[in-house]
Amino acid sequence: MERLDRVTVPPPDEAATRAAREAGLGVYLRAFRARHGDDGRALRLPARRSLPLLLLAGAGLVVPALATRWAGPGLGVPLLLVPFGALGWFLWHAFRTPAPRALRPGEYVYLYERGLVCPGEGGAVPRAVPWRAVTAMHQDVTRTSVNGAYTGTHYAYRLLTGGQRPGVTVGGFLDEERVARPADSQIRELAQIVLDETVRRALQPAVTALEAGERVAFGEVALDGAGLVLPSGTAPWERVRGCEWRGDGLVVVRTTGAGRWAREAKDIPDFPVFWALVKELFPQAREFRR
Repeated sequence: MERLDRVTVPPPDEAATRAAREAGLGVYLRAFRARHGDDGRALRLPARRSLPLLLLAGAGLVVPALATRWAGPGLGVPLLLVPFGALGWFLWHAFRTPAPRALRPGEYVYLYERGLVCPGEGGAVPRAVPWRAVTAMHQDVTRTSVNGAYTGTHYAYRLLTGGQRPGVTVGGFLDEERVARPADSQIRELAQIVLDETVRRALQPAVTALEAGERVAFGEVALDGAGLVLPSGTAPWERVRGCEWRGDGLVVVRTTGAGRWAREAKDIPDFPVFWALVKELFPQAREFRR
């Protein structure tokens, strides 16, 4: 679980304040513990510690056994102290409460009245992201597990702004089963703000377009009052037999006959708006969330 109470996010420095002012972001509101970057590499999941543990445990069994077989118990028994001593040191070092450390600029985000500021790494200029400049949002919320056991949830929200600059991805990793309250998780708070801003930006224009008889595109799929426009052709709503947002993040549409279309929610731009419209136009749409 993220230890949010051990490290304080520094206040906006002069560079971040200047970037916010030049972008017209308005009043500074607060900071969030959240990673950010121009692509998903800045949001890698925490490294697993299971492999070193397994190697040390294996050495603790194999090395003394071989030494005993080849040189007798006089050598094998003392050798037990080496791998098991190393294993004990590693366990203590890996799982002890870490000392407070200064956060890197890539580990926090500033929220302003009209957008975000992502501090620059290595002296780079901070990146201001006005909400008005966001053209699309891709969300990726993935529950991870090891050997069937839940280990945490990875959040990533990619904000596309058009032009020559790449989008900005904000996100983080959280063990939701060990977080007492949603307010304890800063990444979930920031995620909700991103979702709210996406709906505020894109929902009403989409509804207005639908009411005017127009199509609203979400990447390779589009919606209108008559049906779903898929890459394979238009599927009138009366031919749609099922529309599901599954727990694994996959959106599946089934039509009369053998028709089937499936895409991951993260590949559908402005997915919260897309799904809200689907449920309005096709009330039988079902959602299975884990």
